[in-house]
Amino acid sequence: MTESEVFTAMRRTWQPVANVADVPAGKVIGYKLLERDLVIAHFPDGRFLAADVACPHKGARLSAGSICGDSLACAYHGWTFDAQGVCNSIPSLAEPSPEKLKLSHLNSYPVQAKYGYVWVKLDPSGTHELPEIPEFQDPKWRYVMGPPMFFAAGFRREVENYLDMTHFAFAHRTTLGKAAAPVVPPMSITVHSDGGFEMNAPFPSLSTLHEQPGKLQSAHHRQQRGYLPNFTTIRQSFNSGGQRLLVHIPSPHTVDTCTVFWSLAVSPDFDGPPVESQIEFAVKVLDEDRQMCELQIPSEVPIEPARGGWGVLVTPGDTLSVTFQKCLRQWLVNELRTQK
Repeated sequence: MTESEVFTAMRRTWQPVANVADVPAGKVIGYKLLERDLVIAHFPDGRFLAADVACPHKGARLSAGSICGDSLACAYHGWTFDAQGVCNSIPSLAEPSPEKLKLSHLNSYPVQAKYGYVWVKLDPSGTHELPEIPEFQDPKWRYVMGPPMFFAAGFRREVENYLDMTHFAFAHRTTLGKAAAPVVPPMSITVHSDGGFEMNAPFPSLSTLHEQPGKLQSAHHRQQRGYLPNFTTIRQSFNSGGQRLLVHIPSPHTVDTCTVFWSLAVSPDFDGPPVESQIEFAVKVLDEDRQMCELQIPSEVPIEPARGGWGVLVTPGDTLSVTFQKCLRQWLVNELRTQK
């Protein structure tokens, strides 16, 4: 299996390209998704357009364009396009022919807004749907978006990091891991019928502490759920009451770069720091993770590891990441077989 085949399969899935709040009505941005350069435009009527970024006229990047009325206008020669990518104006032609306008339609893609993100599916033939996370839409829960973070590392490196239970005491020793033990507690791992996986285990918190941890560092139960190919959640159930539910989706730009989109929800009975300070704390933790991911060689976990795998692995510490890699590989095989 090649990295090209990995991206071929992932183009059949929904991937985040922006936080909705970062693309208000009237804004136009660019985004590279799975090696493809896109323009994302938000029209005044609420519709989004996701299309190849190059204008069909001279190839100017439409991400440098603007919304004019109900159309996306190219900054170079003013050609305009509607929310379906239909070319509706060529200013240099008083009466452009229907054939010329049809030839100038943008190559557009399915796009939707959900959970506060803008999602794009590059290959509409895929049947992939986003998992249902009721807490993210429950008005009783407080749901907040985190700022996306760029990683100079592959998306599989980020997923493995997010699943890792043994790095808290080291990579996060002054933040999340202030009260963490390096020894992994007993964990239960289940592979689900949808091909994804789930881990249940207590957070490896020290029983004797030299200082009292804060709420987010204290003992709790962790339920980590992986929805393939790259949608992962962590449900934290605290001994002192309340729950947090976090999601990470590393959206691949290239084989060795991605942007991590993330958000969190807290239950009505959560007795802890306000969500604003939680976001600030989570940004610090995520940045520590970014540094660890960017330190690793190679920058992406090999999809076809040589004999000996992708490192000297240990159990139970690396069991969850091995489960992810095995499940992902089977998912990729199934997706590629479906396309043939």
